[in-house]
Amino acid sequence: MTDDQIIIYKTEDGQTSVDVKIENDDVWLTQSQMQELFGQTKQNISLHVNNIFKEEELHKLSVVKESLTTAKDGKKYNTNYYSLDVVISVGYRIKSKRGTQFRIWANKILKEYLVQGYAINENKLKEQAAQFNALKQTVQLLGNVLKNKELTTDEATGLLKVVTDYSYALDILDKYDHQQLTIEGTTDQQLFVATYEEAMDAIKDLKDKFGGSSLFGNEKDDSFKGSIGVIYQSFGNVDFYPTIVYVMEMLTT
Repeated sequence: MTDDQIIIYKTEDGQTSVDVKIENDDVWLTQSQMQELFGQTKQNISLHVNNIFKEEELHKLSVVKESLTTAKDGKKYNTNYYSLDVVISVGYRIKSKRGTQFRIWANKILKEYLVQGYAINENKLKEQAAQFNALKQTVQLLGNVLKNKELTTDEATGLLKVVTDYSYALDILDKYDHQQLTIEGTTDQQLFVATYEEAMDAIKDLKDKFGGSSLFGNEKDDSFKGSIGVIYQSFGNVDFYPTIVYVMEMLTT
């Protein structure tokens, strides 16, 4: 479903029409539009809206949003829009038959938009999956071509590694998105204890290996140093971070 659409609502008697904003799976009207819909004065609509919030029938933050609107004079103004819950409540307070008619119409429209939105999102997911598979196959094919071709320079070898690593990264991201990511070939035994100094040396080696960019491997504060010390802490012979997954999460957040 596309956000921020306008649907014209006409009363059953055909005497009044209102441009209804559809956004975030809800319908939204201004106080001026409620005035037209219910045939009430601006002051009366404003009084009922204020009483709704004063009596805590609805919470203002969840049913009111501000939007930039172009007025008849061509200028843009910030205008408050009120959700369907507010419109229905105002309708009940003024005992308007139009309020009931509008509620029935709005619920029907929202149901149609929800169904339509689900169908659109489902199609988008299918398209994205197809695009992902096509991209992955292209990268793998390029990697195979380079692998079978005689590599005569370090640049060609580097290109091959970039291509194959990129394909592997795509697989990892896809498994993560579908909650199928597993860490294989690991052990519960602690093979070594990493220190802050060793970690910084490893980062420096990576920096030198990939061109020495001044933007790579810079600490924003002392949080990384603190995290290195924390990952080996335990209580009652139980490690706070018992697996490599927990350690990785700790060091990357």
